[in-house]
Amino acid sequence: MRKINVLEFVSLDGVIEAPCGPEEDTSGPPWWIRMHSDPVSSTAVKKQMNMPFDLLLGRRTFELWAQFWPRHNGLWPGVNTATKYVASNTMTYHEWQPSVFLN
Repeated sequence: MRKINVLEFVSLDGVIEAPCGPEEDTSGPPWWIRMHSDPVSSTAVKKQMNMPFDLLLGRRTFELWAQFWPRHNGLWPGVNTATKYVASNTMTYHEWQPSVFLN
């Protein structure tokens, strides 16, 4: 059985936000993650992101990522070939493959 590793960007007060910029998800509070990054955490994140992986995503995150990652594969090697497991009651297929939709 494989492990589930969680790589999450969350502030001390519980705000979760994407690291790519304020325009990526405009539904919440202002962009803060780059203001608080440091070399130690950046090294740990890069190490984790370069290991073999699959992704477990919610529908909304999947939709945001499907717009970005297919055109920016060089920023995160392996993201396009990783199996994306998507929790969704509304989606059953997407062109960004391989994807498995869990309802």
